[in-house]
Amino acid sequence: MKNAKPLFWWLWILLQSGVAAALPETKPPNYKAAYNLEDQWVVYDGSYGGYVPYFRRRYGVQPTVSLILDLKKYRQYGLLLQVPQPTHVFVQSRLSRTLPASGALVLDIDSLQRQYKVSSVLLTLYRPGGHSDLPSAQIVDATQPVAKAAPVASTERKTTQPKLRTASGFQDFVTLAVILLLVIYTFLLHYHPKAFQRNFSFQSIVALDLRGDATFLAKPLNQVNLLFIATHSMLLSLFYMIGQRYSGSFFVNLLPFESSDAFSGLCVYFMAFTAVVFVLLVAKYLFIYAMGVVFDMDNTASPHYYEYMIFSRLFFLAAVLVQFILIVSYPQWLLWLMPLVLASMVLLNIVRILTIGSVLNKLTAFRNLYLFSYLCATELIPLLVGAKLLTK
Repeated sequence: MKNAKPLFWWLWILLQSGVAAALPETKPPNYKAAYNLEDQWVVYDGSYGGYVPYFRRRYGVQPTVSLILDLKKYRQYGLLLQVPQPTHVFVQSRLSRTLPASGALVLDIDSLQRQYKVSSVLLTLYRPGGHSDLPSAQIVDATQPVAKAAPVASTERKTTQPKLRTASGFQDFVTLAVILLLVIYTFLLHYHPKAFQRNFSFQSIVALDLRGDATFLAKPLNQVNLLFIATHSMLLSLFYMIGQRYSGSFFVNLLPFESSDAFSGLCVYFMAFTAVVFVLLVAKYLFIYAMGVVFDMDNTASPHYYEYMIFSRLFFLAAVLVQFILIVSYPQWLLWLMPLVLASMVLLNIVRILTIGSVLNKLTAFRNLYLFSYLCATELIPLLVGAKLLTK
């Protein structure tokens, strides 16, 4: 009886090895493709209460993508799945197996129909870090002698397979972009320490020193300030690209083209969006100045823009650092964290408007009605328009 327990474990190991041997090979076989299912991936959309076609621009990087496979339509064929990254394969919401990086799986459709006794099955591919590159799905001729497809063993689980960190072009781009921003901020801190202190002064948010910063506020678009605005444009662009990548439903695409997964394509998109944001930030000051002239409050344009930029710099610098830490450590957290970004941005704007209103109230002798109208034209209306764009 003493040897009964070791004997039991040896039998269990042999049984598991037999089940694993009955599964399809993970090397891509040389099957002849009959139908391409690349454009038939679906994702579950809670707002619709069902599965909808997957569009990267709308849904971003998703942890799960699914395929509704019509078994009657593809009788006597096989389904070839190829994944670029480690992926868990579910059939009818039950784990079938875990594929390694660059792995492949061939499912015999007739075997699926005999096993599940349904006309169509739901295949779901799950990856905790999200599918930065979509898996490949093809209907192939299962009668080819190159490889023989086997039925799905839905109860087989591989728990001993290690999860390897896979390379990602987007992660590499974000890492280099963060390093570039840190280099630029170091340069600004070394060569323009006073301007750097004013642009990143948390104390100035609650107590703006108009006399001490009179020279600085008088020229909001001089060469040094334009350099800070350009750097902030890069920061905003990186924040936007991360948000667009991991939550497409909350971020619209303002450019006529989308970023590709290639590193060069991401760099081109980043530079183009940085230029767009830079122009918008400069136009923001010109608009504030124009509204100040209309309401005879042109002396408040520079303090207004200064307060506006301080809030943005501090908030988005912290946000991008948090995003970067999550991307390199826990990218799956961004999938549920990004929807909270919209709420935090709206809260930021409300606090910023109240703070700007209190500062400007000290600078002008006009009645509150004029100040409120000025803030509506310069802050509230653009905020409502931006919120409409982000939530559409």
